[in-house]
Amino acid sequence: MKVILASESPRRIRLLKRIFKNFTVVPSGLDEKKINGQDPLDYALKTAEAKARVVGEKYPDDLVIAADTVVTIDGLVLGKPASRQEAREMLEKLSGRRHQVVTAIVLVCQNKQKLLSDYEITEVIFKPLSSEDIEAYLALNSYADKAGAYALQDVKEKFLEEINGDYYNVIGLPLNKLRQLVRQFFEEQLIGEVTCFLLPAGLGIIEAASGETYQVAGAYPGDQVKIAYQPGRKKVQPARLISILSPSPARRAAPCPHFGRCGGCSFQDLAYEEQLRQKKIYLTSVLKKYFPADYRYLEINEVRPSPTEYYYRNKMEFSFGQSGGEIYLGLREKTRTKTRQRQKNVVRLDRCLISTPLAEQLFPLFQQLSAESGLPVFDLKTNQGFFRHLVIREGKNSGELMLSLITTSQAEINLQEFCLQLTRAFPGLRSFWWVENNRTADVVTYEQPHLIYGQEAIEDSLFGLRFKIHQSSFFQTNPRAAELVYEQLAEEARRLRAQSALGLYCGSGAIEICLSRVVGEVVGVDWDEANIRTANENAVLNGIKNARFIFSPVEAALTEIGRGAFDLLIIDPPRAGVSPRGLKQIISLQIPNLFYVSCNPETLARDLEHLLKSGYKLENITPFDFFPHTAHLEVIASLSR
Repeated sequence: MKVILASESPRRIRLLKRIFKNFTVVPSGLDEKKINGQDPLDYALKTAEAKARVVGEKYPDDLVIAADTVVTIDGLVLGKPASRQEAREMLEKLSGRRHQVVTAIVLVCQNKQKLLSDYEITEVIFKPLSSEDIEAYLALNSYADKAGAYALQDVKEKFLEEINGDYYNVIGLPLNKLRQLVRQFFEEQLIGEVTCFLLPAGLGIIEAASGETYQVAGAYPGDQVKIAYQPGRKKVQPARLISILSPSPARRAAPCPHFGRCGGCSFQDLAYEEQLRQKKIYLTSVLKKYFPADYRYLEINEVRPSPTEYYYRNKMEFSFGQSGGEIYLGLREKTRTKTRQRQKNVVRLDRCLISTPLAEQLFPLFQQLSAESGLPVFDLKTNQGFFRHLVIREGKNSGELMLSLITTSQAEINLQEFCLQLTRAFPGLRSFWWVENNRTADVVTYEQPHLIYGQEAIEDSLFGLRFKIHQSSFFQTNPRAAELVYEQLAEEARRLRAQSALGLYCGSGAIEICLSRVVGEVVGVDWDEANIRTANENAVLNGIKNARFIFSPVEAALTEIGRGAFDLLIIDPPRAGVSPRGLKQIISLQIPNLFYVSCNPETLARDLEHLLKSGYKLENITPFDFFPHTAHLEVIASLSR
């Protein structure tokens, strides 16, 4: 099968080479004036299809690709100008205004009776154009075959104010949409039932009678689905969900209108009880991988649910986005790729069901601030712009609120008047920061903080104890679920009659301070100096005298600890788990009781393998759901020797 491009446009030829190395150019010769359309999009689709069918009749066995681009403003279609005067009139109409570029794509193979179509709409804003600007462009004589009388690549510097959408669409061929259509064109379809589910990837599994296995996103166990796949690949291959023919009983309507596009959570459309079941299955599968012979004998308790399914997070980082000159707040678009282009996309939110209800009131205020400032949003591609993030930290039990506005240093902003608005609207506001962050990466840092209002920290309570939370402090994101963890750890420590406990990767000391009520002496170690300062501050705040905290890399601290110094060890490492050197040191101390608190089942299972081989016995494993509607899982493993 050959590929035929039904266009002799040099721009489309050049762009299509990004997808196909070899193809044939066959202009349709269609008289586009004979096409009637109800609106710009309808006209573009009809024109593209007509072009494809004209060429498809000549090449019935081949894939024919056709496209049509129109420019529209005020509901009017600006086609290709018939004269220099008409081109001048079009550019005058576009001057200083926003318009839309609509491109329709059609793929046809006549003998296979296949026809696929799609479209892309991109918003373009022109600068005000002087008559001299227009005449200088017209003198280039490149307007004749261009919809709207311009080629973006020729006018970008002088004419273009802003573009929202696919850049290549304005040139004449939206490559992302075309790639999707080409992939669909060569796909085959299958109907099957989803039998199981893969976390954390979030893929439903379909096992075909022929022996192939298909992995498809957006499908849950019990779903009867139609999928599309590329033939001729491996036995386990990715597939695309076309439709759900019969939904699983566990399916439900997602309460968030942004679900599916926003990257904040992935499983709102799955009943919470089923989410918990799938998380236990995932944990079991990970343990089975590391302990294939005896994983059945590992005591895995049921996943303990979060006390609250929604509005459970006490910290959330929102990004500023901009479209058509309007600034808004939201979260990054859900995507499997991590390219900078993809990262630029921010889904506009009016609220967030996993954050705080206060976001619904906060967003309009900060959007108003950004609009009145006249300053733009930071662009990851150009490294230019001002507004970057809004970080909300909330004491779920205290009601205290901390806000951090993250910007670049490319401009100054007066926040005093804005502070008055915030304090009037939010009586719980205790701390408001302005933070300058000039990094090119899309990350929140607190390198240049300025306290605009209130105090440096807010306060919250856990397990009946008070805790200070500083701007960069580590504090459990779901405090009410964390209380369940701390309660279990305290009960087990009390049962063991532990007299001395060592906490590694202690953060701001929450676990250690909670355990200090049932253990004679507690020592916490962390490599982050700010965490240690906060931990000591929290000990004083609660009148705790039998807990102390050491600033040190974990491996360095372990070299100073002798065998027999502690009878209980608590490990709460980052997602990477414990280093090989750290594990060897831990094993050499032979501390009789160990609690491993993990946020990553994979590294937990890896480290457990070493600990069990060294003589430790696994007493039980209890998973906790700190993050409903996501794939994340918190796990406590209790060991003894």
